[in-house]
Amino acid sequence: MTLRVTKQPGPWYKRTHQRNVKTSILFFALGAFIAATEASELNRESLFDSVEEFVTAVKAFQPAASKGGLASLFTIREMGHENPGKPTAASAIQSCEPIWSDDKSALLFATANPPTVGTYSNIGVLFLLVHQRDGWRIADFLRFTATGKDSALSAKQTTFAGGGGQLSSEGFHPVVTVNELQGGRGYSYETCASYTFARSKLKRLELE
Repeated sequence: MTLRVTKQPGPWYKRTHQRNVKTSILFFALGAFIAATEASELNRESLFDSVEEFVTAVKAFQPAASKGGLASLFTIREMGHENPGKPTAASAIQSCEPIWSDDKSALLFATANPPTVGTYSNIGVLFLLVHQRDGWRIADFLRFTATGKDSALSAKQTTFAGGGGQLSSEGFHPVVTVNELQGGRGYSYETCASYTFARSKLKRLELE
C-alpha cells in the first residue's frame, strides 16, 4: 500500500493567493464605488423606471459632491460679508415630494438648504416629468430661492376636478402653487405664484 504525501502550499503560493484575494476585493470595491457615484449623479438626460425611482434618486443626490448638470439648481451665491458672491451648493437634498401625477406626467417639488454663512438660504425646484417609451424623463423645471432667518419654500396642488372630470384631460389642467417666505429679523413677507404645464413645458398662470 502506497501512502500519498500531500504537499502543503509553500510561502510563495500563500503570498500569491493572498495578493489575488486582495486584488479581487479591491476590484469589486472600486466597481461598487463607481456604481454608487454614477447612481448619485442627476442629469437632465437621466432615465427613471417610475416616479418613485426619481424621488429616490433626488433624495440621494449630493449637489456639492456632484459634477452633474443639475447640481447648479441647488447652488446659491453667498450674500454675506464673507466671500460675497461665492457659489455654495447644498450638501444634500432636504425633501422631494410628488404633488400630482398620472400615467403620462408628474409634478414634484424638491428642496435644499445650502450652508451659506451670511444668511439662511432655501432652494426649491419644481420638476415636470413626462413618460416616454423608455421611461420617465425630466421635461422641464423651475427654480425658486428664499433667504433670511424665517425664509421657507413650499408647494401644493391648488386645483381639483369635480363631477367626474380628470386632471390633465382637456380643460382640466393641474395647477401647483409655490409659496415663498422671505426675510426675517424684524421684516418678512410672503409671495406665491401658480404654475401648470402644456406640451411638456411649465408655465406661470397670470390673473385674468
